[in-house]
Amino acid sequence: MDTTTQWADQLQEADEKIAEAYVILESLRQELKDAGRKKDAYAIGEAVERLARYGRLFQDIRQSWLEPED
Repeated sequence: MDTTTQWADQLQEADEKIAEAYVILESLRQELKDAGRKKDAYAIGEAVERLARYGRLFQDIRQSWLEPED
């Protein structure tokens, strides 16, 4: 296994953990919103959005590493 594949595997693992955190925080955000805690829900929503961006970034990086070079 080459180094790039190992890095891609590590990014995959990080992406999976981010996805888990995303699900938990999105659920919490909705609960806070339903409880009328709009400021708290908004703050958690910011974190949720960032996690989504990080997940997409990691996927893009991993894909670029695994694509054959031209």
